[in-house]
Formats: sequence, C-alpha cells, structure tokens
Amino acid sequence: MKTDHFFHVIYYIFLTVILGLGVLFLYLYSGNPDRQFKVVILTSAFYFLMGVSYHKLKGDLHAKIVIEYLLIAIFSVILLRGAIY
Repeated sequence: MKTDHFFHVIYYIFLTVILGLGVLFLYLYSGNPDRQFKVVILTSAFYFLMGVSYHKLKGDLHAKIVIEYLLIAIFSVILLRGAIY
C-alpha cells in the first residue's frame, strides 16, 4: 500500500513539473507565437503519454481512458492555439 501511495505522489509531482515547465516556457517565449505553439504541442503530448503510461502501469488502461486523455490534449491545443495566434 505504501509503494502504491509513493507511486501516485511521484506521478503527480512529475506531472506538475511538466505542466509547470510548459507554462514557464509559454511565458518565456511570449514574443514568439510559433515557439509557444510548439511548447503547447509538446506539453499536450507529454500529458497524453503520462496519462496513458500511468494507467498502463496501474493496470486499468482502457480505450475509454486513452480517448479521454487524447480529447483533453487536443482540446487544450485548440484552445491555446486560439489564444496564441
């Protein structure tokens, strides 16, 4: 049980760091919309891969979960693309 809790904590810390770095690089590249869009794509891809790998390691990966992570990543890219350009 303790190992399971440790796994969740490490996952959420890693996810927070990735999303935080995405926000930081969006700010740092505020004068360059093309680079900002690349940051959005990379951050969304990492979010998708982290979510899928998390559920794969937990053993509860289903197509429904993959579609959910994919749709959230795509929606984020579309939303932030509209804000950037």
